[in-house]
Amino acid sequence: MKYLKKFNEELRPQTYLSAAKKREDEAVLKDKLHGQGAGRDERESAKKLRSWAREMEKKEEMIKWKDRIQDYAQFGTFKISIKNEETGETLTGDFHLDISFDDLAFGDEPESGITFFIGLIPTSEDLIYQYMELCPDYDFGNGFFWGKIFNLEYELTDTVTFTKWNMWDYDSEMNGKISFSNRRSANNFKNLLIQIFSNPQLGYPSGYTDADDIYEKLTNSILAENSFSSEYGFKLEDAAEYIKTISPNLLHYSL
Repeated sequence: MKYLKKFNEELRPQTYLSAAKKREDEAVLKDKLHGQGAGRDERESAKKLRSWAREMEKKEEMIKWKDRIQDYAQFGTFKISIKNEETGETLTGDFHLDISFDDLAFGDEPESGITFFIGLIPTSEDLIYQYMELCPDYDFGNGFFWGKIFNLEYELTDTVTFTKWNMWDYDSEMNGKISFSNRRSANNFKNLLIQIFSNPQLGYPSGYTDADDIYEKLTNSILAENSFSSEYGFKLEDAAEYIKTISPNLLHYSL
């Protein structure tokens, strides 16, 4: 294992990265003991190990991507546009959405609102590589690109009164400036959010191991653990009613 003369596809990418680091350390030591360039072979070995680790990571991500397709395709396809603000280049394609409730932030600071992270799941392998080419600093993990953040603000008195909604890019420098390409996709996103808050039978994945679906996760976290039901008489359907007032034209904007 010290030299990893044969690559083993059963090993994790991190194993090869760790081995590459050791080889680089050996190269530095050789250079110090025997002069600059003495560690040439070790550096070449480290380079090959890192290259193989990247290939293994790609294979793992493609497996996760296919799993995401299977889990989220039934909840709709959305036309999304991405713009690299540095180059001005754009890409439009079909994506599924991985919408994940930020349970940690809500538990720490419920006054900050109800927040969702939105992952973009490309519907084809070609679209994955087109996205990567458009945004070389991309963040692609667990089978999706990080896309948007959706947030519902409210005031807490005797009740929960929604006051504002926000939609931000997750990280425009890494994954580009992102928007729905047409009003239809924006409206479909709105309707999906309404269903997430109002339909216990929707079956949308929660993204957590302690809840079978997102409705259960929202119920457990917002209504029970943070006592929004007992303290404010809040129901998840209240959020759905507020989302119904959002114009799809505001969710959809041009790059």
